Amino acid sequence: MTKIPPEWKYLRNTVDLIYLADIDYLVCKRIYGEIANKKEKDFTGKDFLILSANNALHESLEILYTLLCSPKKEELRIKPLLEEVLNKEGSLKIDISEEKVQKLKEAIERDYPSPDYFSYDFLKKDDDRMVGDIIADIRKKDRMENGLKDLKRIKDKFEKFGFHKIRHQSSAHKNKLLDSPAGAANLLIKDSLIEDLGDIVKDLMIHSYFWFDYSTGNPYGFILKSLENIVSKK
Repeated sequence: MTKIPPEWKYLRNTVDLIYLADIDYLVCKRIYGEIANKKEKDFTGKDFLILSANNALHESLEILYTLLCSPKKEELRIKPLLEEVLNKEGSLKIDISEEKVQKLKEAIERDYPSPDYFSYDFLKKDDDRMVGDIIADIRKKDRMENGLKDLKRIKDKFEKFGFHKIRHQSSAHKNKLLDSPAGAANLLIKDSLIEDLGDIVKDLMIHSYFWFDYSTGNPYGFILKSLENIVSKK
């Protein structure tokens, strides 16, 4: 029996956390968008929506911190897992042009979160294989050449925006220096912070698609549909 590398058994759980960080962010963004579009300052359920949005944002931050920055070996971290993937693949030779790799990444970024791979004609240029086989090779080439560099860039951006500090302040029993440790119930988060978090979540979702061969379609999308049923009645 083939022995499973220690980090590989956590692949599914790690990917699930990436999906959850994504849906948490999207929930927060959708709720704040609804609040901004309301003409009246106060409306039924506003306080509940704000608390839900803020909790979703903080959970997204907690997950991203764990995946990107945690020093604890017992926590799910992307770097050791990605290193295991790269070690397994060794020095495979992938006959795919760098131009095709970049075009796919640009197309997915443009069409995220619902890319239509079969509409990307450039994939079949000088290659008559199945689209799925071509994409598999593109993913391998990109993660082997750029995987760890892209991961470091995303981690550095997370820290540059100061999200790791926000995570520390809001964890455990709250930082005593905060004006209101229970402020999540009424604190309105700045649009710029939500946008910066969205930039990191999208970056991680797209690149981990190349690292771990999973779908960009989020299986927790039903949560957004449930939310839509709530906010659309307000």
